[in-house]
Amino acid sequence: MIRIARTASAPAILADGVPLVQAMNEAKKANPAIAGTKTKPFKFDSSIYGHQDVKNALKALQHEKCAYCEGKFLAFCYGDIEHYRPKGYSQQKSGGKTIRPGYYWLAYDWNNLLLSCELCNRARKRNVFPLRDPTKRADTPEKVAHEKPLILDPAGEDDPHDHIRFASNVPEAITLVGKQTIALLGLDRSELNGLRLTRLGHVEALYNVVRLADKLGEDTTLVAEATAKLQAFASDHSEFSAMIRDSGYIS
Repeated sequence: MIRIARTASAPAILADGVPLVQAMNEAKKANPAIAGTKTKPFKFDSSIYGHQDVKNALKALQHEKCAYCEGKFLAFCYGDIEHYRPKGYSQQKSGGKTIRPGYYWLAYDWNNLLLSCELCNRARKRNVFPLRDPTKRADTPEKVAHEKPLILDPAGEDDPHDHIRFASNVPEAITLVGKQTIALLGLDRSELNGLRLTRLGHVEALYNVVRLADKLGEDTTLVAEATAKLQAFASDHSEFSAMIRDSGYIS
């Protein structure tokens, strides 16, 4: 996982969600005991937050990678528009108590949206949003600032590298937030570890070629080109770049 710079402005289509959120706020104000609960759940318009303009903007920001695992999956599936803070309801842990309503006021909020592969989102995170202190879970926008999530937001204030590092191809937590993030999203699942190992092998091979060519005094232009390719593996555009940066092959 790498930090995502949310440099682009919110796609215009998300403004269509403003009156829908206002209507939910009014319903909550009028009947706080019922509105947004399982008896009368809030309804959301996926054609707004899931609009192609939103997906395209996130694809560009995330370099066509999953916000969580950094895999490039778009050749095989469409991907999900993921709500970092779940919109309909939330859970402290997988299979835990359902807490309603969710963060409904963030359903169309640009800063709450990410593009995720289906395994990280549907099979793993879903509506789970763990907090250090579950009693501080926000039920209004003003209370969000008091939360301390136990799952990283790659587009948030924290740099994922401060919480997760790589030992070879396997992610290792260096904080509690990193540990919870790896566990919840399955960032150490065997399939991912296998893909990362293959990627790391390519980088290692190129690194060894560069070292050998440099040692033998081979064509400096060739060495420079190979070095540039090696550096590209660590760029934001590259798959699993967090692992490559921790590998020791990039100076």
